[in-house]
Amino acid sequence: WPVQLTPGQSYFERLKQGDVLIHQPYESFDAVLAFLREAVEDPDVLAIKQTIYRTGSKGEMTELLREAVRRGKEVTAVVELKARFDEEANINHAERLESVGAQVVYGIVGLKTHAKMLLVTRREAGAIRRYAHVSTGNYNPGTAKLYTDLSYLTADPQLTADLDQVFLPLASQN
Repeated sequence: WPVQLTPGQSYFERLKQGDVLIHQPYESFDAVLAFLREAVEDPDVLAIKQTIYRTGSKGEMTELLREAVRRGKEVTAVVELKARFDEEANINHAERLESVGAQVVYGIVGLKTHAKMLLVTRREAGAIRRYAHVSTGNYNPGTAKLYTDLSYLTADPQLTADLDQVFLPLASQN
């Protein structure tokens, strides 16, 4: 488990204290899944935006995003179809998300969306606060055990605002 995190501690509370860097595969990708799971289950989370490049065929993240939609959260997924060898899996994930009402965008024509980003928007004390995960690695629990990557969790207002600005053109296909 990542040394900067305590199992069972709220990610939202932890990230208010500072950012967290996870070094995979030496520290578990399960912490990233736990972050998303907490966002899905939290009634104060309003929206979740995520890029999907290579998540693997099992699709645990897709199932979490589907559950978020079922719980009334706005879910936007930017799915890259030009992920060599994962095109079919990505199409399947996209269709499963669309079937429950998630907004699915297939990237920008002529460009490849290779970013690994997850943005959570939450209502806190009458205000909006964002939390984010960015990574050098794919959202794939299997390959996260093999490849060396860095994951970064943050609640920094400037960084999360920047991520929101990145998602705007991706989601609008402009």
